[in-house]
Amino acid sequence: MAAGIKWYKENQMPDLVFQDIILSDGNCFEIFDAVEVTAPVIFTTAFSEYAIKSFQVNSIDYIIKPYDIKDLKSALDKYRKLKGVFHPPEKKLLEEILKKNIFTPKKRFLVKMGDNYLPINSDDIAYLISEDGLTFATLFSKERHIVNYSIVDLANQMDPSSFFQINRKMIVNIKSVKKLSSWFNSRLKIALNPLHEEDAVVSRERTSSFKEWLDV
Repeated sequence: MAAGIKWYKENQMPDLVFQDIILSDGNCFEIFDAVEVTAPVIFTTAFSEYAIKSFQVNSIDYIIKPYDIKDLKSALDKYRKLKGVFHPPEKKLLEEILKKNIFTPKKRFLVKMGDNYLPINSDDIAYLISEDGLTFATLFSKERHIVNYSIVDLANQMDPSSFFQINRKMIVNIKSVKKLSSWFNSRLKIALNPLHEEDAVVSRERTSSFKEWLDV
């Protein structure tokens, strides 16, 4: 957020802005409050479809995470069609939507151990993996527990600044990533801590995003 404000104050207004609503140190509306952003905005978000449709009226477009080249092309095509008739987004409307739909990462899990239940904090999880129809959480302590969520569900619930879905079966905590190596077909192999028995490989379509996620 602070870096964004500084950039707008020191540079010419761009033709188009790709804007994530939730930032690591705040949200995008703090930028809009500090500086007047007159450029058209394409939002990137993990909000519900209803919320997105509500503010689509005033923004150029939205892209739901994780997105691909088709989503980008569609948003840019819309921008080209609307170029010249664009009006800045209605800030009050967007702020109301944000208040109602702000993303809250999952902080803890309740896991079953025999006849007992144990609460574990999300920060203690090194990685989550789907195996044989079950999802397992491996802790930094090397404990392993079954959690009652699918990888798809967890990809939308975990803190995106700490957790990344590297392929369709696995989500890793940034603190568990020790080293990256080039792998077959433009993929990446990750050395994890604690060590995982099988290769932890970033899928080809997620490699670029994964590198950006690590290089914040």
